[in-house]
Amino acid sequence: MTNKFIFWKGYSKESKYTALDKINEIINNSGDVVDVKQFSDISISLKIELEEQKIEKLYSDLQNYIEMDELDNLESSSIRERIIFLNISFSLGKGNLEVAVPYV
Repeated sequence: MTNKFIFWKGYSKESKYTALDKINEIINNSGDVVDVKQFSDISISLKIELEEQKIEKLYSDLQNYIEMDELDNLESSSIRERIIFLNISFSLGKGNLEVAVPYV
């Protein structure tokens, strides 16, 4: 049995707020972001749940937008749920942890 968890690292040359809108859109096409950990404007960690058969498409779509570490091919058609922990670093970050809270 394979591990249920997958760990990826990505790198963006854009600011965190600019990149996260597009990254969220890409992820929503394949799965769901179920948890977010913000460390500063330099790094963020996303917990993503999706079907195993959608992992390679998600990786490919993300790789077209941000730099990603290499992926081991799964070549799976399983609908089994998998969890991906995606850590993204932003090269334009300055180390400030500012969380924008929208007005409700």
